[in-house]
Amino acid sequence: MKIRSLCVLFCFLLLTACSDPEPGTPTELGWKGKHVQTMPFGADDNSEVIKLLPSGDRAVMVASKSRKITLLEVSPDEVKEVASVKLFAEDASDSELTHIDFDSEGRFAVVTRTLPIVEEGELVDCRGSLVFVDLADDTFGAVLQEVEVGAMPDAVDISPDDRYVVSADEVDYNDGKCPLPEVDPSVTVLEIPNADPTATTVRAVISMVSDSEGARREPEQIIFASDSDHVAVTLQDTHELLLFQLSAVLDADGTLVETSSDQLSVVRLPNRSSGAEPWPDGVHSFVDASGAEYFVVAGEYNDTLTVLDLDGTLVVNHEIQPANMPGDLPRNLESWNHAPFRPDSLASFHYDGHSYIAASLKHAGAVGVWRVDDPLTIQIADVVKIGFDDQGTATTESTIGTEGISASAAGLVLTANEEESSVSLVAPLLSGGSGSE
Repeated sequence: MKIRSLCVLFCFLLLTACSDPEPGTPTELGWKGKHVQTMPFGADDNSEVIKLLPSGDRAVMVASKSRKITLLEVSPDEVKEVASVKLFAEDASDSELTHIDFDSEGRFAVVTRTLPIVEEGELVDCRGSLVFVDLADDTFGAVLQEVEVGAMPDAVDISPDDRYVVSADEVDYNDGKCPLPEVDPSVTVLEIPNADPTATTVRAVISMVSDSEGARREPEQIIFASDSDHVAVTLQDTHELLLFQLSAVLDADGTLVETSSDQLSVVRLPNRSSGAEPWPDGVHSFVDASGAEYFVVAGEYNDTLTVLDLDGTLVVNHEIQPANMPGDLPRNLESWNHAPFRPDSLASFHYDGHSYIAASLKHAGAVGVWRVDDPLTIQIADVVKIGFDDQGTATTESTIGTEGISASAAGLVLTANEEESSVSLVAPLLSGGSGSE
């Protein structure tokens, strides 16, 4: 009996050791990723933004300069193009589509549109709009409504309850896209009655008040918390995070409210321990293992992930350490640069019982994923190299241009790679992986 039991146990251990786990089987390793596919697009497509629909099996890629949106079918095995539409084909200006979000049921999308106004070869004004488009298969890309917002919007987000939408109207004076001092950056708040985009109205405008001697406050990215009330906005050039609650900003009778950033909460984000400033870009929200919600900000120029509570109190300023990243990963080691890996955009997802933050690492041409069950002890889950043909090395930055990022509850991660003009798919590899921090 003992010999037979030992044989059975030996056979069981042998089979367990030599076979891969079934798809979906949890492992003690948590999320580990594999680069499944990189889909190239045309050189002029300028693949900059990607967003998974709420269903998780489709996504929309935005080519900013060509003003094209592409519907993609997404599975753990591949990405396939379903449809592609060029918006405002008759527009001969330098107008761009810069960001996208969807309602919670994936019925429509809202896209930010920059509108530089040129007369006789000279830039005379900068404007912006939100373009609502249909997502149904047979009418994909049909414009449902276009609403004017502040100048040169760079990001947009729809509240989880589908009632409101906010836009980050950057202007981009500091970087020279709209060098007109009389054009002010802002945040625009719009209401979508009954989730009907054709009835959308502007409810509030928050103008940015800046120090007259320093850089202007320019909204870069914007995100709602899950309560559809708290909002966070990165102000890149002043290293700040703007926070407000819709319930404290909007007028109950529907009157248009005009306010300014100096009436709201503005938090200066911390420098890296070396003194490097963050130049914050991506911002997202996540829920930890205890159910508490936070905002997380990508320090694009100092390789940090800064976590704050919904009221803006600093929780942790996590520093990405080069010594703990894969040694063969591309990186920028130029003397002026304080961000060898450069986290750009962020996404959050809950997978296999754990909370994660995914970041597009622009200088690395890679996806970094961190476990954030406890924000005080952020741990890296994996770093996955993506792209089709990267010319970067362990001492020079990636040529992929990884920017936009999105993630699903199935553990899938998509990136939009601007310089390579491609979309990459990363899927969970449950049997193991690489990367440590």
